[in-house]
Parts: sequence; C-alpha cells; structure tokens
Amino acid sequence: MSSAIDDRDRESILHDLENADDEVRRLAVERLLVLPLEEAVPRLVVSLGDRSWRVRKAAVDRLVGCGETQAVVAGLIEALADGENPGRRNSAVEALVKLGSTVTSSLIEALDTDDVDVRKFLVDALAGIGDAESRDAMIQTLEDADPNVRAAAADALGVIGGEGIAAHLMARAVLDSEDPLVRLSALRALARIEAPVRAADLGSVLDQGMLRAAGYGVLGFVDDEDSVACLTKGLSSNARAAREAAMEALLRLLSRVDGERSEVLVVEIRSAARASELVVTGAVEHLPEADLATRLVLVQFLGLLDDERAVVPILMAGQDEAIAEVAQATLEAMGSATERGIDAAWSSLDGEIRRDACTILGRVGGAAGRGRLLLVLDDADPELRSAAARALGECRCAEALPTLVGRLEAAAVEDEEENEEEVEALVEALVALGSPVDGGPDLTAQAVELLSARLEGAVEAVRLAIATVLGRIGRPQDAELVSLLLKDASAAVRRAAVEALARLEPGAASEPLRLALADESPMVRIAAAGALGASGNSNVLDDLRRLIHDEDARVRAAAVRAIGVHSSRTDDESAHRDAVALLENALLDEGGVAMAGAEALKAVGGQQAAQAAARLLDRPEAELIQAAVACIGAHGDAATVDELLSLVSHPHWAVRSEVIQTLAERGVARAVPPILRRLETEQDNFVRESILRALKRLEG
Repeated sequence: MSSAIDDRDRESILHDLENADDEVRRLAVERLLVLPLEEAVPRLVVSLGDRSWRVRKAAVDRLVGCGETQAVVAGLIEALADGENPGRRNSAVEALVKLGSTVTSSLIEALDTDDVDVRKFLVDALAGIGDAESRDAMIQTLEDADPNVRAAAADALGVIGGEGIAAHLMARAVLDSEDPLVRLSALRALARIEAPVRAADLGSVLDQGMLRAAGYGVLGFVDDEDSVACLTKGLSSNARAAREAAMEALLRLLSRVDGERSEVLVVEIRSAARASELVVTGAVEHLPEADLATRLVLVQFLGLLDDERAVVPILMAGQDEAIAEVAQATLEAMGSATERGIDAAWSSLDGEIRRDACTILGRVGGAAGRGRLLLVLDDADPELRSAAARALGECRCAEALPTLVGRLEAAAVEDEEENEEEVEALVEALVALGSPVDGGPDLTAQAVELLSARLEGAVEAVRLAIATVLGRIGRPQDAELVSLLLKDASAAVRRAAVEALARLEPGAASEPLRLALADESPMVRIAAAGALGASGNSNVLDDLRRLIHDEDARVRAAAVRAIGVHSSRTDDESAHRDAVALLENALLDEGGVAMAGAEALKAVGGQQAAQAAARLLDRPEAELIQAAVACIGAHGDAATVDELLSLVSHPHWAVRSEVIQTLAERGVARAVPPILRRLETEQDNFVRESILRALKRLEG
C-alpha cells in the first residue's frame, strides 16, 4: 500500500495524528501503514502513549500487523523505559505479547539491562507469551537483585511450566531469608502448575500468617493424610483467607479421589466444620461480597457440608448469573437439606427469591418440596404461581395434574396481560407431565383425558390452551382429536390445531393441513404453510404453489419461507430448480415477500439461487440488497460475485459495508482498487473500519 501514497495523503495522516479529536487520531493511526515502515513504526510507537485507549489499541494492532521486525521490537522495548507514561509501557507489553514467540529471543537478550523497571516489564511480557524457550532465562532471573523482578520471574515460571520447574519454585517458596513477595509468587506458581506438594514439604510456610493461605493453596493436588489433617485444621483458622484457601484445596482434593476415599474425606470435612462455628458462619457472611472465584468456592464448600443454614445464602448468591448454574446444582445436590432450608425460611423470602426457590424445589423433587409447590399454586402472585407450575412439571408431580388443569382454565379466562405468562407456564407444566418419559410414570393418557374432557363448552381461551397442550404432547393417536379443532369457530384455536398437527405428524403433509391452506383466516394459512414447509413430503411444493399467489402478503411471505425450508432439506436437483423458479417470482413482490424470497434462496443454495438473488441488486430497498449480497456471497460463482463490484460506492452505508465484507470474504483481489478509491472519500466510520479490515484481508 505504501507505493500508492502521495504527498497530500501523507500530510493528511500526519496532520490528523495531532488532532484533538480522539477518533480522528485513531483513524490516522489506522492509516499509518500506508507510509514506509521506517517512518510508520516510530510514529506508531509514539501513539502507544496516546491519552485515548482506542488510539493506543489501534497502534498496538498496527504494530503487531507489521510482523516481527527488528525496528518494531526495538521500538517496543524502548517504550518499556518510559517511566512517565504507564499507558505506553502497558501497551508496549501488550504488543510484545501479541507478537508471541517470534520475539522471545529478543526479550531474553534485552534482560541484560540495568533498568529494574524494564527488566520487570520484559519478564511480564515473557510470561504473557509463555514460550518454553524462556524457561532457563526465567530460572536465572530468580536470582535477580530486585525482589519485584524475582517475583515476576516466579509468576512467569508458573505460566511456562515444564520439567524441573517445581524444584526451583519450591526452593524459593521455603527459603526463610527470601522476600515474602517472592515466596508468595513462588507458591502461586506452584499452585498454577499443580505441583504435587505435601504439607511436609512446606517448611515454615504454614507457620507464617502472610504465607499460610498461599501455602494451603498449593495443597490438594496429591492425597496424603498429613495434608488433609493440615487442611481440615485450617478450616478453623481465624484468618478468613486461610480458611477459604483450605476450603478450595479440600474441594480440589475431593475432585481427584472417588469411591470410599471420597466418602471418608467428606466425613472428615463435615466433622471439622461442625467443630468450628466459623466455617459456616464465616462463609455465609463473606459470600455476598466475595469475588467471583471465591464465591464459587464458598458455594460448593457450603453445599458439601449439607447444612440447612447455607441454603438461603446459596440461593441468594445464585441471583448472580455468573454463579447461578453452580448455585442451583449445589442446592439440587443438597436434596432434603435444601427442601428443609427453603421451607423454614419461606415466609422471609422475597418474591424473586421465592421464584428461584420454586425452580430448585422442582429439580430436587422431594415430597416436602412438592407439597410446598402445590400450596404456591394458590398464591396471590401470578409470577410465583407460574414458577411453581413449571417446577411441578419438571418434577413430574402426578398429584398436581388436576390442580394444574383447573388453574389453566381459571388463568385462561382471566383477561389480564399478566396471566399470559401464567397460561404459558401451565401449558409447559402440563406438557412436561403429559409427555412420555423413559423410566418415569406414564401420565400421558391421564393428562389427555383431563384436557379433552374440558373442551366441550369451554371458552375460546381455554380451547386454545388445551389445543396447544395437546399439540406439544405430540401423540400421533391424538391427531383425530386435534383435527376436530380445525373446525373450531375461533381462528386462534384453528391455528393452534394446525401447529399441533405439524408436531403430531412429522414428515407428512396430512389432508387436514392441506385443507387448512384454504382457511378464511390468514393466520391459519400462515401456520399451515409453515407446517407443510417442515414436512418431508415431496408434493409439498404443489401445495405451497397456491399460497404464493395469496391475497395476503403475510401469507405469501410465509409460503415463500416454507419453500426455502422444504427445499433446503433435499438434495434433489430437480426440486431445487423448481423451488428457485417459484422463488424468483417472489423477488418481484413487495418488500416483505421479496425479503422472504432472498432468505429462502440463500437457504436453498446453489449457483442458480445466487443468480436469481442478483435480480434484487437494482431494488431501492437497502435491506433487500443486503440479503441478496449475502446469498451471492454464500453461493455465487466468481462471475456472479463480480457483479457486486459496482456496489462498493452504493449510496447506502449498510450496502457498502455488506458488499465490501463479502468481497473480502470471497477473496476478490480485483476489489482492492475500487475499495481503496472508496476509502479516500468514505465518511462513515463503520464503513471505514469495514474497508480497513477488508483491505487487510485482501492484501494479507
């Protein structure tokens, strides 16, 4: 690219580098590599210290993009000595790490400097790279005169690992005359490489308060009685960090043993926890405010103790999405203790916690939990009733069936928006109960009988809900019952019946579904089109052909999508040709139908589909052109893709961006000149970024 630069462009870039606007400077940095490298690299190194993190990031990316060159590495190492600009030093470390193992030898050579800070940053960069080539240099750096550098070297060895590393780290960790910071780093590194350390190996480490927690942290990778005794004793430590480190080590050890040894170890842990009130109360107290890693440890350890006092704190900790899955699994594993803990605290729980408690009770599935859930079905809070219904469905509570059906009738007739979710929850619960499950009680017949008995004389909302449940249960023998609902006076019920038949008869375009194509309601015809599209019947195209001329545009669009779905599932070339011919007509229709046609052509695939989609390139709607470009990019041959070149300067920014990205993905080298010309005049920042990414890919 540097050969294409002229004096005007060069002056523009250099001027923009001094602009007060952060975004202008960032774009200038993005363009710097059009200059000769000997001029661009020093300016990029200077930009590593820019006040804007986006400019610094752009400079890092461009320097890394240069590859491993002597000038780049020299400039980055020099930047490490900038004690006045921490941002510049940190960006230089980031760039060196991204350059990877190609710069390892240069960084090792640069360690021979009197500047302590530079040595520290060089070690940090080597740690980030993690190249085994730097192992010997890091071992030597453990002897550095500065404790901060020695500590960084220990941390680096924890990343690099390798044979013999543990011995060097142990020597530092247990050396009483060593700086505590270095000993801590060595202990952390030993834990990271999972060295098989025993309590007897640690010397005075566990006797020193500052090191004790880190000492516990290296245990648990090997099972020995002294270490277990040491860790269980650590559970009663007055120092919270030491207690929690012991908990984590014991959890780690438990994950490495099984069978009888695991059971014995759990008994020992529970015995030690009962002997010290601090174990449970301290963990519960710290749980809400601890960092994520610690909370994960505390939740799992509290669950191991099977203590009712921990149930609600774990439940509340699960409000955090990052820990929710672990908290729920822990409570589920606690079983009856969880049921007792929730039941005892129920009156003090707020609404959201109660809803989560219902979910847990459903997963535990014990008698006490089911009893609580049945009571909640009569609660005044519809959201809570919904949670209880779903939970009863999950635990397949047979005694809940009549109550759930009755509650469905009541909720369906209540004309309130908040009841829509409850109806859906009750439907889900009844489907869960009524669907056959291997090894579980067969409640299907009972559920269907209860539901069908409620159909006659029921109001529309109830009929709709029952039709939905019957369809989702999906028993082929219920097809006749569901087909009767196709004659219902309500279009919503008829639509639900169509969707139900699609589930009951997979792979077949049944006669009732064909009849639904002529239903007076567009919504029913739309549902019938979707059902037929999912069918494996080869005659479906003939049925759908009628709908692409429907008076309702929504129906036409549904038919077009159904053609795409059906044809994408077959390898029959003749069927593909027929489908593309049908879809081409849709491209001439109004926007929504034409969009469905473009998406369907992409689903069908093949060169014929791409050629058909090209007809949309002259449409005025940007969304349609984008959809056509996506189809051409996925399936077009070189000649068809070349038709996109003229759109690089399309008036709409979204079209330009889509076209440029597609040309880059397809590797169209001919696109470079028009894209470069567009870069000179492009004003939209999003498109400029697309152009820069595309050029990098095409010229790479």
